[in-house]
Amino acid sequence: MSLGALAPAALATPQSAYAGSSPDAAAAPAAPAASPSCRPWQVPTTVPPGVVLTPRVFPTDEVRATATPAAPPARSPSTSSRPHAEPTPAPKPAPKQRVVCRNAPPKPFAHPQWAPGSVVGGAELASDGVVVDAPPAAPLPPEVYDVSYVVADLDSGEILAAKSPHAWLRPASTLKTLTALTLLPRLDPRQVVVAKEDAQSAAGSRVGILAGNRYPVSSLVDAMLMFSANDAVYALADAAGGYDRTVALMNEEAARIGAHDTLTVDPSGLDEGAQRSSAYDLALIGRNAMRLPTFRAAIIKRDTVFPGGKDRSGKVWPAFHVSNINELLRHYPGTIGIKPGRTDRAQHTFVGAATRGGRTLVVAQMGSVTGSWKPTAALLDWGFANADRVTPVGRLVEPGEAAPPTAAPAIPQLPTEPDGSATATNPATNPGTNPGAGPGTPTGTPEPVAAADAGTPVDDGTMTLAGIALLGVVLTGGGALAVPALRSRSRGRHRA
Repeated sequence: MSLGALAPAALATPQSAYAGSSPDAAAAPAAPAASPSCRPWQVPTTVPPGVVLTPRVFPTDEVRATATPAAPPARSPSTSSRPHAEPTPAPKPAPKQRVVCRNAPPKPFAHPQWAPGSVVGGAELASDGVVVDAPPAAPLPPEVYDVSYVVADLDSGEILAAKSPHAWLRPASTLKTLTALTLLPRLDPRQVVVAKEDAQSAAGSRVGILAGNRYPVSSLVDAMLMFSANDAVYALADAAGGYDRTVALMNEEAARIGAHDTLTVDPSGLDEGAQRSSAYDLALIGRNAMRLPTFRAAIIKRDTVFPGGKDRSGKVWPAFHVSNINELLRHYPGTIGIKPGRTDRAQHTFVGAATRGGRTLVVAQMGSVTGSWKPTAALLDWGFANADRVTPVGRLVEPGEAAPPTAAPAIPQLPTEPDGSATATNPATNPGTNPGAGPGTPTGTPEPVAAADAGTPVDDGTMTLAGIALLGVVLTGGGALAVPALRSRSRGRHRA
């Protein structure tokens, strides 16, 4: 039995839900499987017997197994026809279940709650779920594994739909889009770079740079954007003034264009320190990078030739072909880029763009547990089909337009009594709560009136509701007592 890609919750279903019953024998309960030692980005998942795990593509493809209906109990044979009853067979051993480690969606970094008016791109984008403004007849965006995504018009910048667009997540190699946006205007494609040892020994994906050899900037850019080569990134960083200088330039560029969720620590996109971005920022970075002709020319290439060189032993390596690892290019008609990425802690990230019918869309996705191109294609299909039907929920800002968001004012919390009830300070009984105010100064919220014994007057410096009512009877000459009403407001937001 193959149940496809099952969610951890589905796979953790108790064994009794899968074991059918038999009139002749009952399956013995399966022994609990030993839990493996999973990595920090994985979760242990119980796989029922007979289930074959397949690569995950869409959450809607997950099949939750259901219990097998129990067969009716066997009728006891008649003593007249079967004078000697057959012995009950021994229980059959239950099939073994296993526990495997499966990648889990990453959790966003914590950040302040932003004041609605300061959210980059529009207040609706403060949502931590799917946000779309579509008429009832229009379909909602497809359900995908992404923790966060943005679907926007590349030319106008209008955002058609989003999911947690400003969540802070690790960008993986999609950050190389910002590396290119920062360095391409500063480097001459014909410039020749002598590779250093740090480039050759780069962690992660490498194109095969050999220290001491000379490489044109144009070839390094192709390797960085097509093959996601980290060694090419570090060689380009050396050409731009060094690693630290490149990191500083990238952070300055992100701030200039309004990508305030982005913090660069390593220009290759590896999971270093608190390096982060957001789906909004990646869409914004991708839109600005697509304005560079050299960038667009590199990301659309399917194949290129990378220079060879001589290694430490003196062996000469010939030039070789490098292919573009962007699967969307091969499978989705109209694709014009942009950049995939993956690390253990970021999981799969992607920035893509495609053109259809004179319209170009950009999609940014973060935190997916699937590396398939099909969810990106589904979001693009939805965008092309509904771009003229939905109302934009925000927009990608222009460079220099957006200031960093500001944190929403904190709402002070009242202290609580041991029983959990809220209390407030009354300077009449606790003068130290308002320095500079004399005893009895009516500041803050008055303390609640305690219940008193019958016949005992209550005098805590506050006026009771009964007193207010009596005052209303006594007042003459049209006097009025204003009592502020508590109001609650909710900001309208279209969510799916």
